[in-house]
Amino acid sequence: MTVITILASLAAVALLLTTAQVVLVWRVRRRPFALRPPAAGDSRPDGSSGRPTPRFVSVLKPLSGPEDGLEENLESFARLEGVRYEVILSVERRDDPAAEVARRVIARHPDAPFHLVVGEGSRARIRNGKVDRLLVASRYANGDIFVVSDANVRVEPQDLATTVALFDDPKVGCVSNLFVGEGARSLGSVIESLHLLTFVVPGTAIAEAGRIPCVVGKSMAMPRHVLESIGGFGAFLDVLAEDQAIGLAVKEAGFQVVLSPVVVRNVVVTRSLRRALDRQVRWGKIRFAFSAATYSTEILLNPLALALAALAAGALLAPELVPALAAFAAVTSFVRILQAGLLARLTGARLRTRHLTLMPVKDLLQLATQVVPYFSCHVSWHGHLTRIGPGTVLLPAGWHVPQLSAS
Repeated sequence: MTVITILASLAAVALLLTTAQVVLVWRVRRRPFALRPPAAGDSRPDGSSGRPTPRFVSVLKPLSGPEDGLEENLESFARLEGVRYEVILSVERRDDPAAEVARRVIARHPDAPFHLVVGEGSRARIRNGKVDRLLVASRYANGDIFVVSDANVRVEPQDLATTVALFDDPKVGCVSNLFVGEGARSLGSVIESLHLLTFVVPGTAIAEAGRIPCVVGKSMAMPRHVLESIGGFGAFLDVLAEDQAIGLAVKEAGFQVVLSPVVVRNVVVTRSLRRALDRQVRWGKIRFAFSAATYSTEILLNPLALALAALAAGALLAPELVPALAAFAAVTSFVRILQAGLLARLTGARLRTRHLTLMPVKDLLQLATQVVPYFSCHVSWHGHLTRIGPGTVLLPAGWHVPQLSAS
C-alpha cells in the first residue's frame, strides 16, 4: 500500500506541476503586447522616437542537408520587418543539397539581404558541426546582434524585431525563443511536435520562473560584445549543447538570460518515429550530462507514467484498488490531452484534435527515452558516434571518430 500511495501521490503532484507549467507559458505569452516594437511613425510627445536607432542584426543560419520546408523557411527571412538585418547562410560543402536550395532562394529574392558562405570550417576531428558553421558565418557578419536560427525555423515578419527589442535593456545578454512544431503529417513528426509543445516549451518557462538559464539554440540571440566576452563561438566547438553552455557562460559573465515571448516555428513534416525518439534520447543525454540530479526530477513532469505505475503496483499488491487507480489513470490521460490543447492555443501550434489525443502515447514513449541516459552516454549524430562528457564535452567514442557534420 505504501508503494501505491507514493506513486499515486507523485502522479497527483506531477499533474499540479504540469498544470502550473501551462500557467507559466500563459504568463510568458502575455509579454508580446507590451514588448512589440512601435509601428512606423510612433513617437514620444516631444517628437522623438520611443526607441533607440535600430541596431543591425546578423541572422546566422547553419545549413546541412535537406530539411522539411527548407525553401519556405529561408524565404520567411526575406520579408522581416522593423529591423535592419542580414542573413548569413553557412554550409560546409558546395554540393550540399541545402546550398542549392539557398541559391534558388537568393536568386528569387535578389533584394533580400542573403549571403551564402561555403566551407572554411575547422579541421578538428571532434567538433560540433553547427558551432563550426556559426563560427564561419560570424566572420562575415556585420551586425551588432547575432541571431542563431536553425535551418528548420520559420518566422513571421515581426518576430525578429520583437525578439531583439529585449536588448534595449543593457543587462540582457542572451535571448531565446519559444518554438513549436509545424506541419506534422507522420506519426514521428506528431510525437516530436507534442514533445516540443508539452515538454520543451513548458520546461523553458518553468526554468525561467526559477531564474535558471535554459537556452535552446533553435532560435537565440545575443549582442556581439556579449558573445566576444565569453570567447566567441570558438569557445564552444567541443561541446554538444552549445546553446545551454552559452547561456551559462552569459550568466557567469554577469548578464541576464531571457526567454522571449515570441514563438517561432520548427518545421517537421515527415519525421520517422525512430528519428523522433532518437532526438529525445540525445536531448535527454545532454540534460543528464549537465546535471544527473536535476534530470532525475523530470519524472515529475510525466504524470501519466506515474499514474500507470501506481495502477501496475495496485494490480500486484492490492487488486481491490485497481478500479480506482484505473479511473485515476484515465483522468490523468484526459488532463494531459487538455493541457496539450491549452498549450497549443497559447502558442499557436497547429495541431489537430486527433494529434492531441496521442498525448498518452507520447508520454509513454517519453518515459522509455528518459531511462536511456542512465545506461549510455554515446550519441549517434548524423551518422557519427561520439560520447558526451560532463557539460556535454564531446569525447572520442572509439578508435576513430570522423568529423561531425552541421546540424
